Amino acid sequence: MAAYLIINYDVSDLDSLEVYRHAAVPSLTGPAKRVARVVTDQTIDLGEGRGAGTDTVILEFPSVQAAQEAFKAPEYQAIIGDRLAATSPRFAMIVPTRAT
Repeated sequence: MAAYLIINYDVSDLDSLEVYRHAAVPSLTGPAKRVARVVTDQTIDLGEGRGAGTDTVILEFPSVQAAQEAFKAPEYQAIIGDRLAATSPRFAMIVPTRAT
């Protein structure tokens, strides 16, 4: 069952975020790992809850376990602080899919 890792935030330091993104892409979406589905700086908030940040990343993984492993991987954990320092995080979640 596929799963989506969804991260949403407001950017406070675009230059630092770009450095993070350059490092994060190979660890999260490298060869034969995962497929990046959406990366946007034009997230539209629909007015429910606390509100969405401006930037959203959605990555598709083959399973919840694969998404958790990618997020918790040492190479990603080594750079996640760079994203947190360059943004105001709104939310990060893993959403499993199910057959319909």
